[in-house]
Amino acid sequence: MIFQLSAACGCSIGRVRSNNEDNFYFDGAVLPEANRGLSGFVSKKIPLESESGFAVFDGMGGEEYGEKASYAASETIRSKMEQRKRFAIGPRVLLNELCVEMNRAVCKRQKELYVTRMGTTAAILLFVPDEVYACNLGDSRIYRLRDNELLQVSVDDTEKVPEGVGRKAGLTQFLGIPEDELALEPHIVKSELKRGDIYLICSDGLTDMLSNLEICMILREHISVRQCVQHLVSGALKNGGRDNITAIVIRVE
Repeated sequence: MIFQLSAACGCSIGRVRSNNEDNFYFDGAVLPEANRGLSGFVSKKIPLESESGFAVFDGMGGEEYGEKASYAASETIRSKMEQRKRFAIGPRVLLNELCVEMNRAVCKRQKELYVTRMGTTAAILLFVPDEVYACNLGDSRIYRLRDNELLQVSVDDTEKVPEGVGRKAGLTQFLGIPEDELALEPHIVKSELKRGDIYLICSDGLTDMLSNLEICMILREHISVRQCVQHLVSGALKNGGRDNITAIVIRVE
C-alpha cells in the first residue's frame, strides 16, 4: 500500500513579539532568516513513495539571535534532505546525523556573531513508506491523534521547576550546545503508519496557549489539515498569542 500525506503549515509572529524566532522545514520549504511568519497557510498532498520530512524550530537567544539559530537549523535540514536523495542511509542514522550537523551549524553561527547564548529547539517527523520517525530536542512538541486519542510522541527536555515558582522551565537539550560541553541526546521514536493518523508538530507558542484537550478537540473536529492549522493558530492567538506560533499538521491517507 502506498500512503499519501496531506499536510498543512501555519506560522504567526503572535500578538506580543516584535520578531519571529520560529522556523520550519515543510517538505523542502523553509522561511528566510528574517521573516514575520507566513501571511497565510500552506498545504500540499504528498504520495509517500520514498520519504518526506517536516520540522519545527523555536529559536532563542534574544534580539534577533533566535531567528538566526532557527534558520541555521532549518537551512541545514533542507540541504541535508536534498543530499539524502544521493546517499542511502537509514532513517535513524539520518536523524542522528541531522541533529549533529544542525547543532554544528547553530554553534558556527553563534561564533560568527560573537554571542554567548543562542540556540533552537528541534521537532522533526520523517515519513518513509511504512513508518514514521519522530525526533526532538527541547520543548517543541510532536503529537499523534489515533482513534480519537491524543498522544505526545516527543519528550520535553526541560528542567524540573517546583510548583509555585513563577518562571518557565529552562531547556536541558537544544541545538546550539558546543560538542565539548554536552553530548546531544535526541529522542527518536519509530511508529508504523496507520491510515487516518494525524500528526502535529508545534512550537511552545501553541502549547502554552492551548491545552492538550483543546488541541485534541481541534484535530478531531476538522477534516481538512488546513482547517486544523487555521483553528490551532487562531485559538492560540485568541488566548493571548504571547509567543511566536508554528504548527504543522499531517494526515496519513
